[in-house]
Amino acid sequence: MPASATLAVKVSEEFARKYRAFCETHTLQVGRFTEQALLEIMEDYHFGLEAQRVLSRASPDAVDHRDAFRKRRRRAK
Repeated sequence: MPASATLAVKVSEEFARKYRAFCETHTLQVGRFTEQALLEIMEDYHFGLEAQRVLSRASPDAVDHRDAFRKRRRRAK
């Protein structure tokens, strides 16, 4: 069995509650589901980079896909 590691991220309490409830409702192991979801997002990001490179040759007005993955700034309250 491969070794495992812990990855901690800060999320809102509401998100954590919804995420655990979602996994429980759908009988998903939180760690395995999270790992698979993150791998798919990373693959999508890589695919987006490659697609951007190819499309930018055909269209100078191509939109940069990385904007969708950037952190959103919090608004001052």
